[in-house]
Amino acid sequence: MKLDEKMMEKLFLVSLLVLGIVFVYLASQTQMLGEDEAFFYDLGITFSQSEYPAYDSGNRATGTMQPLIPLILSVPFMIFGPSLALAKMIIASFGILTMLVVYLIGKRINVFYGILAAFILLSATLFSHYMMLVYLEIPVAFFSALATYVILNMDSGKGAVLTGVVLFLSFIAKQSGLFLIAGLFIFEILVYLHKKDKEILRNLFIALVIAAMLSMAFPLRNIILYDYPHILFLNSFFDAPTDAFSGWSGITAQDFSNHMFTLDSYISNTSYLMMISMIFSVVLFFMEAGKNKVNKDVAFFMLLAAIFLLLYNIYYFLQLGISEPRNIFIIFPQMALIGGFFIYRLKDYKKIFTVLLLSFVIVSIYFSSIVAMSTSSSQRYSDNYVNALTWLGKNTQEDEFVLTTYAGSVKYFAQRDAIWVIDELPEIMSTSDSTYIYDTLKDYNVSYILVWSSVLGNNFVVPESNLLGIFTTNFLDVVMNDPDHFNATYQNTESIIFELI
Repeated sequence: MKLDEKMMEKLFLVSLLVLGIVFVYLASQTQMLGEDEAFFYDLGITFSQSEYPAYDSGNRATGTMQPLIPLILSVPFMIFGPSLALAKMIIASFGILTMLVVYLIGKRINVFYGILAAFILLSATLFSHYMMLVYLEIPVAFFSALATYVILNMDSGKGAVLTGVVLFLSFIAKQSGLFLIAGLFIFEILVYLHKKDKEILRNLFIALVIAAMLSMAFPLRNIILYDYPHILFLNSFFDAPTDAFSGWSGITAQDFSNHMFTLDSYISNTSYLMMISMIFSVVLFFMEAGKNKVNKDVAFFMLLAAIFLLLYNIYYFLQLGISEPRNIFIIFPQMALIGGFFIYRLKDYKKIFTVLLLSFVIVSIYFSSIVAMSTSSSQRYSDNYVNALTWLGKNTQEDEFVLTTYAGSVKYFAQRDAIWVIDELPEIMSTSDSTYIYDTLKDYNVSYILVWSSVLGNNFVVPESNLLGIFTTNFLDVVMNDPDHFNATYQNTESIIFELI
């Protein structure tokens, strides 16, 4: 069977369009609500109403939110009105666009290479899963792929300006986009040392200046408003710095990292197909490089992907609490691009290559569709828990705070703010002094406590959990036996809500 490049490109684009329609539809029907989804969704609504988040100067810990994705969501929200289904459809569209950009990068070498890389990316289980959710990860992967594309095409002043803008967008999509800027610097310096062309340094300077100037807009705003001249300004786009990840929470996050981060977890967070193809590609590339069989375009292409991969894996191993699988999405495009090299090099063996190409496409589509449909039909929260949140929204004041683990679901279903990461939390979960619990929570302006049975256990820290602590049975017993301070105002088989009297 003869594979024609033009025909294969048309088939790929048609299949990508069909996949896009299917995934966007599944995303619109997805019932699952991730915790962070509620925050990004709510922030998108805030932007759509032409409001800007302001820092709450109270003593509760405040989180940070990267602004780009909520800003993107705010535009269709202004036109069509806020809708979680619409937000999910936008994220799914980012996933398809990421595949398209990966294909265009691979196409620099060959159409077949581009197709292989795009479907290797799709083979990652988490990729199709997060296409159904309003998280940062899919857009982050998109901007990472786009950054790779524009860097490889940065051969003029206009290209350098575009690269700087894309790197800025990568940064405000998620602050880990900073490593893309470092990757650009290293790559261009290596290319300059090879080509000895001063225009490369000129374009690098332009791109870095543009990226730096634009990226400093939000941090400078925070420095001016909140007066904190230290490194944390890079991590706080809207809020003044807090000690949210110091003390017990930082130790707990490190403990989770030590329990959860293993080589197997790293592989399972990508896909065995992606990892195996990438390993074979690296081995084959060095074998061919040693025999001078690799052309310069392929060498530069692989070099950039390898730099991004190496830099982020260093960051991955050093970052606190990096066991969270979502953190490696930013290098998914590069892993897929490197992985495509091995199978592409089998193109001279036409029968084998045809079988492998079709197998990769079929396997990727099949498993990604299964994952997407499973996510779409899943429901994270039980009806009883949602009923408790609904009651909370109808029977409490808008300015009252709730002590609970899952703040996102409280914000989405009840439109109330939740508090969890406070310094004394380990103590109040283990003490038998109900007055101490009451006084401490009052210091944080807590009016209600929401305990869900799914986050209730004997110990405050649960090994191999990604929750920064849970309610303890001791805490529940102490609170229930103090009617002078705590009134059980709502209860069902799974949830109980206490009001602080």
